[in-house]
Amino acid sequence: MKSKLPLFLSLLALILCPLYGFSEIELANIFDPEHQQHLIFWQFRVPRILLCWVCGAGLAIGGMAFQALFRNELASPFTLGVSGGAALGVAVITMLEIQIINENSSVFYSLAAFLGCLIAIAFILIFHRLRPRAPIGDLLLAGVAISFVFNSLILFIQYMANPDDITSLVYWMMGGMQIVGYKPLLYIAPLVLPAMFIIYSLRSELDLLFSCEQLAATRGVQIRKCQRLIFLAVSLMCAGLVSLCGPIGFVGLVVPHIGRRIYGPNHKTLFWQSLFLGA
Repeated sequence: MKSKLPLFLSLLALILCPLYGFSEIELANIFDPEHQQHLIFWQFRVPRILLCWVCGAGLAIGGMAFQALFRNELASPFTLGVSGGAALGVAVITMLEIQIINENSSVFYSLAAFLGCLIAIAFILIFHRLRPRAPIGDLLLAGVAISFVFNSLILFIQYMANPDDITSLVYWMMGGMQIVGYKPLLYIAPLVLPAMFIIYSLRSELDLLFSCEQLAATRGVQIRKCQRLIFLAVSLMCAGLVSLCGPIGFVGLVVPHIGRRIYGPNHKTLFWQSLFLGA
């Protein structure tokens, strides 16, 4: 029963949350296409709740994978600079003050955030290629260093930018789920679903990597290949999520610890529990 509780609570929240908001929605109006509440429910509330669900689940799974990969309990999906790259992309595009960008800010913010994430990922991959035999901890330090560089550039842009533009940047950095319709969910599906499949398929390898690299090597795990796969899967998934939601903190850091404390370190079980606890 204890193992099924996160699933039950997650599905309960998914069903009940769209019914509550600034205005109450009557169940009868949900299925009436002519009623305004039908539009509010199906085009605003349901997509946003689904995005919350996907974002929480994705960040929790990403945190679980990175904590096992780096054998570091403070690792999170944003440890390697993905959120910093996204925020820098939005900061740069905010400072440009181009009219077409101002008129379609949400679309361009998402594109800029995704490109910023890709730049951060590219820096890490270049570092990994230059030092292929470096310990995995060095990759972690490189990600932290890149995050500090990005944050410094963001502060410089904020200092130079128009105060009105700074406000919109700060709002984005606080995170949010302001989407309309289901298209944004379809855009991130090709990043989120394959990433989750890859991480779940490597659950046994994650158990071994979390214990010891030497043990994993003696059991036949191709460590470098496994590390690259997990890194790319988590980073691209988080890039897609951050481009829509902004840098949502703490979920990817805290949820895997809760799951590990309650259900143990076995990643076959921890994967599903982290997914539902995060969602």
